[in-house]
Amino acid sequence: MTLVSSSRLLLVCLSMAAVALAQEPPAHQAPPPSEAPPPPEIIHTPKPPQEPAVLEDGGFSIQPIYWFSKGQPTLRGGQVATTFESLNYPGDSNRPLGGEIGIPTGHSNTLRVSYFRVQGNANSTATQNVSLFGEGFTAGDYLTANYLVQSAKISWDYLSYTWHKPSTSIRLKTLYELQYVNVGTNISAPFKAVTTDASGNTDTNTASGTKTLFYPTVGMALGSELGHHFRWEIRGSGFGLPHRGNIWDTQATVAFRVGPIEILGGEKAYHFKTSPKSEQYFSQTLQGAFVGIRYYWGGLQ
Repeated sequence: MTLVSSSRLLLVCLSMAAVALAQEPPAHQAPPPSEAPPPPEIIHTPKPPQEPAVLEDGGFSIQPIYWFSKGQPTLRGGQVATTFESLNYPGDSNRPLGGEIGIPTGHSNTLRVSYFRVQGNANSTATQNVSLFGEGFTAGDYLTANYLVQSAKISWDYLSYTWHKPSTSIRLKTLYELQYVNVGTNISAPFKAVTTDASGNTDTNTASGTKTLFYPTVGMALGSELGHHFRWEIRGSGFGLPHRGNIWDTQATVAFRVGPIEILGGEKAYHFKTSPKSEQYFSQTLQGAFVGIRYYWGGLQ
């Protein structure tokens, strides 16, 4: 073979190798876009349902209350009493009257401000010598007494949990409260002669006294709807210290809705005892049915 033939053969081989290399992609080259794997699927987790940012039973509200209770207080001698210092108020008290304002605070939480007052009169005869708020009465004295009890409460009803049922929801609320009680009384012996001592001090045979209780209270409430027009609720709270005052109240309510108005009824109980550390203290338990009408600005939800 001549040198020219060998050169031509070498050129042909090099040309064929160059064509083959041009047709085969490099080992590190990425596959065509049509053969790339699909991107991973993004899974979106649904957010849990949120409670509406209003009261579950309406918006801003105002409610008068009439309470069918007739319990009278009791005046007792305290731990530092040196003589007999107790008095029962026989008979029945007037019906307590009160009211409540509800203010939505977002996410079904509610700020409630409530108040009630009850007053009464009682006549009795002292069965033994007794000292009441520094005034002495003797056995056989005819006594007339009147009193006034006033109670105020601020409660933040915090929605803590909701059980979602197929037909309704049951809501649990935690109650954080401040409660104030003031009770005052006047006691006199109207048929006892007025006397004047050697210093010119006149004894009108009248005793007056006031006791106050101010406590934080905590509790819980359960409530649910029964269809579109009815709902129910039970609640209770209280607080007390050993050998000092205590306070508690409970309530069971059924409400019927008509437009922006609710007609409420149920059973309510309320108890307080002022501190027995003083010479005298008051104790009272009120219990009975109640009715009320609640009006919602903006209508019911």
